[in-house]
Order: sequence, then C-alpha cells, then structure tokens
Amino acid sequence: MLVLSILLTCATAFAQDKIVLPRGTGPYATTLAIEEWVDSSRIDPFNSSHARRIMLSRFDPVPVSRCNFEQVQYMTNVTAAAEDEILGDYGWPKGLLDRFVLEVSKWPLALFSAGLNTTRLFYSHLAQEISSHGFSVIMIDHPYDTDVVEFSNGDVIFGGSVAAPTNGSEPTSLVFGLEVRAQDASFVLDRLGVNADLGETAVMFGHSFGGAASATALLNDKRFRAGINLDGKMFGPVLNSPLGTPTSPQAFALWGSDGHNSSTSSDPSWASFWTSLNSSAYVDYEKEFTVTNAAHGSYWDLNMLVDVAGIRGNVSEDTLLYLIGPIPGPRVWEILGRYIPSFFWYALGQKGEDEVLKGQNSEFPEVEILNG
Repeated sequence: MLVLSILLTCATAFAQDKIVLPRGTGPYATTLAIEEWVDSSRIDPFNSSHARRIMLSRFDPVPVSRCNFEQVQYMTNVTAAAEDEILGDYGWPKGLLDRFVLEVSKWPLALFSAGLNTTRLFYSHLAQEISSHGFSVIMIDHPYDTDVVEFSNGDVIFGGSVAAPTNGSEPTSLVFGLEVRAQDASFVLDRLGVNADLGETAVMFGHSFGGAASATALLNDKRFRAGINLDGKMFGPVLNSPLGTPTSPQAFALWGSDGHNSSTSSDPSWASFWTSLNSSAYVDYEKEFTVTNAAHGSYWDLNMLVDVAGIRGNVSEDTLLYLIGPIPGPRVWEILGRYIPSFFWYALGQKGEDEVLKGQNSEFPEVEILNG
C-alpha cells in the first residue's frame, strides 16, 4: 500500500487573493488528511496495466480547544484547471477555484461518493460540515470515472470511462461503474479494519451517481449500516434486491430536490427503489425527504462557493439553474448539517431520533418528509 498523508491541525495566514470558506456549523473543528491507497489485490477494472489506486480526503472531528487553524488549498491546481474548462460552458469565472481555501482541524465512519464526472474535491466543504458534527468522513475519488484524479507522485488520470444516460438509455457501463465504486468503498473498510464480526459498521452517502453508489455499496457489503442518496437516479440490482439481512439490518434515506421523488414519473427508479426498501423485512429505518426550491446542484460545494465568493448575482441563468440552485448555500449546509448526522446517529443506535426526523419542523419549514 502506498500512502501519502498530509495531516493538518485545525495561525491562519490571510492572503489577499484567497477566499476562506466558513468552518462547519457543528460543535467540532476538523483535521484533514489527503491519502493515496493502492489495492494490490485488484487490477484496475478500467486499466489492466496497474492495480486499483484511489485518492481520498479524510475529515476528522476534533475539539476546537485543541486546534490551531490553518488554511489549505481547496482544490489542486491541476484539478482546478480541468474543472474551470468544464464549467466554462456555464459562464463560471476561470481562476476562481484556485482561490478557495479551507480551515481544518474512535468517530463514526462515513464514506462519501461524488457525482458522476465530477471530483471529490467539489464536496470538501460538505464533508467538513458533516465531520464537524462528529463523523470521520472519507471522500473517495474513483479513477477513470471522476473528472480528474491527481495522485501523490504527480500522475493524473482523467475520467469519462463511465457513460451518462442518453435518450432514456442506461448504458451497462453505469451499472459497472457503480459496482467498481462499491468495491472501492469496501476496500476502504478493509484497509481500516472494519470487522463485522466485532459489530463494527460504517455509513455511506453520496450525491447524484454517488448516491446510487451508496445504495449499491450497502447491497454488496453489510458492514454499511446506513446510507443516503442525495438526489441521484438509481441503477442496477439494488432496484429489485432488498437491503439488509436477518443479522445485518440496514437503513436508507432518499433526499431529493424539488419535484424529484418516488411518487413522480420523472424518475421511476426512485419508485422502484422505495418499493424495494418497504418490501424488505430487514430495512429497519427508511425516510424520503424533499426540499422546496432545491435543485440538483444544491447539494455540492458550488452552491456554497458562489455565496462565499459573492458572485451569485453575477452567474448566468444556466449556471443558477443547472449547477447551483436558488437556495443560498449556507442554508442548504445548515439543513444537511442537521439532517444527515441525525439520520446516521439514529441508524447507528448512538442517539435517539431527532425531532427533525419525525415530521415537519418549524426550524426547517422547507424540508418535507414524503415517506417514512
């Protein structure tokens, strides 16, 4: 196993051209480690010339009293340049991604999988938010699927090997891609020594394709106790194969944008998956949430970056509609920072059921529980 780890204590040096992202809203500060892991037991399914290698970002909570805060680059220069080109079609200002920095510092383990053809780094602030509430959050980049993965030795692998649906089709590469992501997730648990025989478990969540990958990971590996899909269409065997077993019950939540839910015809996969959840005797907790006015792009960092940079009013309508969404980023983070940890804490049996999980809550009037 090859590992490069940059462990940072939570000193803040301010540079005039840097834009500092706010810390998480939870009671903890966070540390950040960037690591490369190689699974020597598995040939990369997209390139048989080498073993499977992945890049990780790990956020761990730590008491604020034990921290000296430092700034770390939000996104590497190579990745920022590649994403600038991709976002350029939407009028995203070039060079902005280089300017963002994060302040950073045995917890429950939460794995995160990003959207298709993006990068784990576009979810760093979301991961930091969830970690600030008491979780070790590990974000995984899946090479040949992720837009661009930059390794510790300088190697760069670009994505595009997993095709997005076109004209209603669902290419087999999508299901294959989900299986590879699930294998990556199980490898992380193996490397960390998560042992089901000792009652050790983890949780997993993801946005878009990463949400579907989370469900697939739960189906394939019962060490995952719970999962959340943030607005991602479902694919593959999980649509018709119930989660959980008699000895390993599981929990799952669907978290949709406005109009994307299991009762609409826009995405039949959610209806199929929800039926599968309800049919399983071994799914002991399931919820479906929606957020008024939320868009698909509400659930990644770009929605927060435009507000921190003060450019929400300057972006094009296409950018606002497809990449960001109308709800201000800080509000979305406030919502996710309450609901995601609460769901996982309860599913893990470590805390009681939060009031926000029981029904409509006056603190979050835009959130509705549709099922569960």
